[in-house]
Amino acid sequence: MDMSKKKSFNELLSIDNDDKKIIEMIEADPGITHSDIAKEIEKSQPAVGARIIKLERKHLLTKQVGFNIKKVDIKTAIVFVSTKDVDDIVKKIEDCPFINHAFKISGDYNVLCFIAAADLQTIERLVDLCFRRDENVLSVKTNILIDSIHDFVVPIDFTIENFDGRWCGPDCNLANMPRYKFKKQDLEEE
Repeated sequence: MDMSKKKSFNELLSIDNDDKKIIEMIEADPGITHSDIAKEIEKSQPAVGARIIKLERKHLLTKQVGFNIKKVDIKTAIVFVSTKDVDDIVKKIEDCPFINHAFKISGDYNVLCFIAAADLQTIERLVDLCFRRDENVLSVKTNILIDSIHDFVVPIDFTIENFDGRWCGPDCNLANMPRYKFKKQDLEEE
């Protein structure tokens, strides 16, 4: 690879310096007004609005709702999974409401997941059900996040509060698990 031809973010993302400044300003203050951005980059407020829409359509600006790990005391695990078939695991977890973020990675482990819950026992039960019991999984390493240095927003599905280790939840891709919405009365009946 010829390092002299290294591309800038502007080239890779097809943006200009004004777009870059808009992104930086919104990252620093998500509540900043279009008018304040317009003053800073010396463009009209409608022009800034149009640029923001363009950046959103290109998926360079997104809004994510969830909790900030740095500011909320929710237990979060970083789970590394080594599998025989990474695509099989990805298919299984891609719609899981309890796996907040998942990535294919290189190295000894080929999947990395973030799982958040009110307590560590819930996380452990979910890791057992989804990964440790899967014959495709070679090994699992779970680390608990102690503190976040930077803001990090994680979405959460509140149905995890009802997870008891028997059912994964709505739309679970586990073949041997029932596919229905988990209800509180299901626990009370047993």
